[in-house]
Amino acid sequence: MDDIKYIIADNVKLYRKKENLTQMELAERAELSLESIKRVERGKRTMSLENFLRIADALHIPLPYLLYRSKEVIPEIEQLNDILQRRNDKQRKYLLHMLYEMEKGMDELI
Repeated sequence: MDDIKYIIADNVKLYRKKENLTQMELAERAELSLESIKRVERGKRTMSLENFLRIADALHIPLPYLLYRSKEVIPEIEQLNDILQRRNDKQRKYLLHMLYEMEKGMDELI
């Protein structure tokens, strides 16, 4: 089984790059030292839950996303929740409306 520190390290790096952030920019957003971010990304550092929450918030992702071995294993419900959380109220209502409408016709399509 993969060591959790390396799973977290890979995910922090993946989401940091997805946000087009340098390690320094992530450190500033998370209010952590640059050295802390570097050690986390190398799998050489364990941190408090509070600091991992800071990193997740700085990367605009739910904390559990740092724990999954790959994006493909993130439960669908979490993926849907993440999509909805990133939208304003009007957009969320529209997305939910579209989902309900698609559901109504699902049996006819598939």
